Amino acid sequence: MKKKVLFTLILAVVLYSATPAQNKESEKNMVSGMRAGWHSATLVKDGAEPYSADPLNSFYVGFFNENKVAPLFNFGKGLEYFQNGLSYTGGGERILHTISVPLYLKLKVGPVYGLGGIAGNFKVSEKFSAGDYEASPKDSDKSKWFDAPVFLGAGVKIAFVSVEARYHWGLIEVRNGLKSQYLQVGAAVSF
Repeated sequence: MKKKVLFTLILAVVLYSATPAQNKESEKNMVSGMRAGWHSATLVKDGAEPYSADPLNSFYVGFFNENKVAPLFNFGKGLEYFQNGLSYTGGGERILHTISVPLYLKLKVGPVYGLGGIAGNFKVSEKFSAGDYEASPKDSDKSKWFDAPVFLGAGVKIAFVSVEARYHWGLIEVRNGLKSQYLQVGAAVSF
C-alpha cells in the first residue's frame, strides 16, 4: 500500500511539473497560485445517491498554473488533494483520500470566467468508519484507484483573488456501479 501511495504522489508531481522551459515572453502570460475551499462529495448510481447515503462534506486544497493561449482563453492545470466518498445515513463514512490533476480551459471576460475540463483522480488511501470503528476496506470491498471526472465551473477574479465553484461528474465506476460526483466552492490566490 505504501508503494502505491508513493508511486501516485510521484506520478502526480511529475504530471504537474512536466512543462517545457518558459522564456521571458511566455512568463508574462503565465499565472500560478493556490486554491482551497469546501468539498461536498457523494457516490451515485444512475444519477442518484444510494438510499442510505448523504454527501461527505470536507475540504480541498491545491496549486494551479495557467497560460494564456488566446486573448480570452487560458489553459490551466493543477494538483489538488481532497477527500471523496460518502456519509451513510446510519452514521458511517467511506472516505477516499484523493490526489487530482485537473486540466482545463478557461474563458475570461472581464472579472468573470467560466471553465471546463477533465481531471485524473488517484486514490491514495481509503477508510471506512462507523461510530468508533475505523478500518481500511478488504481487497474485495475497495474502491478503484483511478477516476476521470469532467467538470464545469464559474468564478469571478478581483485583483489577485478569485472565488469560484466547480461541479465534477465521474466517468468511471469507482465501486459497485457507483460513480463519484462532487461540488467544490472556494477561493484562489494568484501570484
